[in-house]
Order: sequence, then structure tokens, then C-alpha cells
Amino acid sequence: MRVSHLELYTHCKKIFQALGVPYGYAEEGAETVANAEFLGLYGLQQLYDELQDLQGEFEELEVLNESDRVTVIDGGKQSGMLLGKACADYLIARLEAQPSVAVCVRDARPSRVLAQQAMYISKKGLASIILYKKPSHSSLIISSPNFAYPIMVHKRNNEDIMEGINKELGLTGDQKLKLPTVTTRFCIFGTTKIEAIDEVIERFENTIDTSYILTTTDDFEQRWESSWQFGTEVSRELWLDLNETGKRMLVESTDQSRERGAGEMA
Repeated sequence: MRVSHLELYTHCKKIFQALGVPYGYAEEGAETVANAEFLGLYGLQQLYDELQDLQGEFEELEVLNESDRVTVIDGGKQSGMLLGKACADYLIARLEAQPSVAVCVRDARPSRVLAQQAMYISKKGLASIILYKKPSHSSLIISSPNFAYPIMVHKRNNEDIMEGINKELGLTGDQKLKLPTVTTRFCIFGTTKIEAIDEVIERFENTIDTSYILTTTDDFEQRWESSWQFGTEVSRELWLDLNETGKRMLVESTDQSRERGAGEMA
């Protein structure tokens, strides 16, 4: 079945709200999922895969450690599709005082849908590299305001990228940032040095290397424009499963509210 962006966004927001996600985060999560689906990144499937973990209380972000150029945040076991916007905003704010900074998030669930945050950062006139770990490889999402869409790179080893980030941040020895070794961490590197990131993007796009899987800016652009023109194709079964889950969670939430006495007249 084909659906519009508005249909996707509205559908996902209702599901997030039924799961008890606060309104602002529900809006951001719905936009992230809808945009990921329009970019061909299977946002709905990601939402479905994380449904059980999304249920429960939503933990606010906690800053664990902060230096001049690196901030470490406790993600509170939350999904990157909900945390990404807040972390991106934090990074953008820090870039007002520093040319390059990094925000590292622990105890979270990163995924390909963070491409939405890469696009968000580039629209603010800034460049970024988002790194996270999957079981078989590490992944990069690289964005620049000079490119309408990011690139995505899945590669076994991205130590060269990390070395460049550490050099830019002036980190040496034990201070150096390392590639995430577990799947519950991600890092957003942001910089005002746009040309340096442009060079990284062009290097990946112009190099034939069988050791990595690359989604180019052109790939994303074609998917995005096609989705806006014709709607995006989603699984009807997945759509209905998510709808039923949302209804069920909304009923359970309402029942719990009644048990606590919500809405009773004095």
C-alpha cells in the first residue's frame, strides 16, 4: 500500500502517544520515522522492532560528563528515534562557542533513522558525522549543508574517520574517542568546518571500495522525491499490526488511568 508523508506522520504519532511517549517527543519520533521511510530506510519496521522497548516511562537525558569539546550523555535506554533531536539540538548549541564538538550517547538504541538528525543539523548550516555500531559493522551518516541529503556508510572498520575526528577535536591519549564497541552507543560529531566534511563525502562517493556499503546523496534524493510524488510503499500487514498495537496500548493506558482514579468527580 502507498501512503503520504502526512498519513505516515499522523499514524506514527498516534502510536507513540498510545505508548505513553510525551507529546513533544512523540512529534519528533513520528517525523523521524516518516522521513526515514521516505528516504528508504524502513522507519516503520524500526518502530515495530522497538515497540516493546518503547513502552514504559520516558527517561530525560542526563549529562554524565562534559569537557570543552565532548559531552557524554546517558540515553536512559531510550531509542535514537526519540533521543536524536534533543542530542542534535545540544550539539548545535555547543557549536556556537566551539568550531567542532562531539556528543556521545550511552545506553541508547541507535539506528539508520538518525539520518533525519543528520539532515536537521545540515539545515542549520553545520556539518556532522554520526557513528554507531551494528553487530557486523560500524555505520556512518555524514551530512553537510552543501549537500541536500547525507550519505550512509556501512563498513567493518572506520578507525580512519575516528582518527580524523580526534585530530579535529584535539584529543590525544586516553582522551581520544573510540568507535562504539557495543550497539547501545552512538556519537554525533559536529563542525563548522564544512569543507573538511565535503571532502570526506566526496572521497566516499568517488572511491570504489568493496569493503563498505554506500548510500549516496543521489540515492537518497531519488528515493525522497519519488516518495513525495507517488507516496511511499509500506507493508499493509505491518501498518495494520502497528495500528492494532497502538489501539491496544491506548486502551491499556486508559484502563490504568481509571484504576488510579484519573477523571473521577469529587
